[in-house]
This record gives sequence, structure tokens and C-alpha cells, in this order.
Amino acid sequence: MAKLFHNIYNGKYVKYYPIIPIIMMVFGLYFATHIVLDSSLSGGISVILQSNTTLSSQQIASEISNKLHSPQPSIQKSPGGLEITITGNSSLVAAQKKSLEFFAFQQNYTSALLNETALRGSLSVNSNNKTALSQFNEQEAIKNASLAKMSISLGEELSYLKPFIGNVSVPQSPSAQLQLAQTAYANASNIYTKRVIATLHSIIPFKTYSYQDIGPTLGSYFLGQLETVIIIAFVLVSIAVLFIFRSVAPAFSVVFGAANDMIIALGAMGLLGIPLGTASIGGLLMVIGYSIDTDVLASFRILKMHGDTPEERAYSSMKTGMTMTATAIVSFSVLFIVSVFTYVPTYYEVAGVALCGLIGDLFTTWLGNTPLILSYKKRKDRR
Repeated sequence: MAKLFHNIYNGKYVKYYPIIPIIMMVFGLYFATHIVLDSSLSGGISVILQSNTTLSSQQIASEISNKLHSPQPSIQKSPGGLEITITGNSSLVAAQKKSLEFFAFQQNYTSALLNETALRGSLSVNSNNKTALSQFNEQEAIKNASLAKMSISLGEELSYLKPFIGNVSVPQSPSAQLQLAQTAYANASNIYTKRVIATLHSIIPFKTYSYQDIGPTLGSYFLGQLETVIIIAFVLVSIAVLFIFRSVAPAFSVVFGAANDMIIALGAMGLLGIPLGTASIGGLLMVIGYSIDTDVLASFRILKMHGDTPEERAYSSMKTGMTMTATAIVSFSVLFIVSVFTYVPTYYEVAGVALCGLIGDLFTTWLGNTPLILSYKKRKDRR
């Protein structure tokens, strides 16, 4: 191969190579703003149907919106079926928030009740203990205030759930309130689920389906966890590369490469309409892993190995790295094609994100990072 192809790192234009991945990064940043969150992050209902309906996505979305009195859902079609993402019912979303409030107040109530019981025991031994008496009165006030807030939150939750479970009054007993809070939302959610499936069945003929309902609170938690995981990953990678090479330049190069690959993948998701969800997050983490692998390979061979010129070592690492990446691209291409025809959204998202990131990595690593490491190596050797 060395005889058939010219070493691209020999020549005066090497310093201009990083312009290409930088341009790709700019486009990635622009199209990344068009990414939509799927129901696993944004909250809502995701229904996957195995159906060969001839109705257009617009017709399906319009009919669902009219029958459920909700915003038009997102429709993704493939030869094997379709995925329908419906915005969470506003009443159920509001009720869920009130339910979370109720359980927070209920926890305060239980804690105050336990403290009050313990302090009552102390006062029974010594009724003149002013400190215990003051603490007892404080816990009594917290308990009563929490109980009042429990009743208010539960009442507001039940008012939001009225379209599903009818009029239900708030019981006086704290234990009865807890039992009602544990069942009211679940019952209403089950009723709405049946309504959604019946509505879809009246529009689209299907035999099998999968149903996923994610609350906005859990979706926000997943999104926050994604940000935390990515930040920790970049910090750990930076520390590891600094430890190996004892220099800032390789660490910067590796982090830049991983970040640029991720940005390119995110931009491709926005351009191609691949939603960001828990499945595509897995694809992004794979992209980061592959990027670090190729970047460290190039940096190690150029900076740590001897024999041949740095340009020859860079070209040799490129041939090895591109073979590795090409193998991965073929594998994910097969998975992507299979997912399109069998309509498995999880595989579709993972494979689509990984493919876009791997293609971006070819440009970022070998036209961006490697020339930067070569330049650093030459400056270091001249000292």
C-alpha cells in the first residue's frame, strides 16, 4: 500500500489539513441545533407499531392529534413499521408534578412524626425538659404544616386526574391519602394508555406494538446524567493522556478529536432527523471511545516510537487506524441496514450515530489531530 499511495504527510500543505475537520465542526454545531429529543429524554409516549399502513406520516399525525386533542406527534416510518412519539398529556404531566410534591411533603410528615414520637418518650420521663419540649413543638408544627401541604397537593393532583378517574375527594387520614396518591396516578395513566392504543388502532391496522411512557422529570434526569457522563469522560481521558505523554499538546489533541467527532455526529443527527435519546447516547459514547482509540494510536506512534521519520510513522498509523475504522463502519452499516428493514429503533439510532461519528473520525484524526501532533513533534525535536 505504501508504494501505491503517496504519503499525505509529506509536503508543505499538511498544515492546512485541519481546516477540513474544523469546517465539519462548524457545520456540526449548526445542524446540532436541529436535534429533537425522543420521549426517553423529553418525556412523552413512544409507541412502536409493526404495520404496513399506506397512510402518510402527515395523515397519521393529523388524525392522532384530532382524536387525542394533543399536539401533532412525531412519526418515523420504515419498511417494517413506524414509531409514534406523542407529547405527554398535559393533565397527566401536571398531575405527576403534584404527585412528586405530595410524596416530598409526606416524607417530611413521616420524619416529623417519628421525631415527635421519640421526643414524647423523653418528655414522659422528664416533663420539665425545656429543650425536648421546644423540639417537640417544632416537630409538631412541621408535621401539621406537612399534612396540610399533603392535602393541598393531593387535591390538585386529583383535579388534574378528574378527566380520567372522575371526582375523588381527599381523605382526612394521612395513611388513606398515601394509599390514594399511590394508586390515583397509576390508574389514570393506565386509562390514558388504553385510550391511546385504541385511538391508534382506529387509525392504523397493527398486530403488535410496544409502549413506553416517560415522565418529563425522568427525562430531565437522563439528560443531566448525559452531560455529567460526557464531562467526566473528557476529564478522565485528559488525565490519562497527560500521564502517558507528559505533555499538554497530545492531551489537547485527543480531547479535541473526541469532541469534534461527537459534534459531527450530533450535527448528522440533526440533519438526518435521528432523535437524541438513551439509545443514541450509547452511540455517542461509542464514537468517543473509537475517537480516543485512533487519536492515542497516532500520538503514541509519532511521539513514542523510533525508526523511520515522524511522517512515515504517521502514515503507518493512518493505515492501521483506517483499517480499524473501516471494519467498524462496515459492521455498523450492516446493523443500520438491518434496523431500517426490521424497524428496530434502538439499533437504528445506535448504528446511525456510530456511522456518522466514525466517518467524521476519519477526517478529524487523520487530517486534524495527526498533523497537529506532527507539528508538535517537529517543534520538540528542534529544541
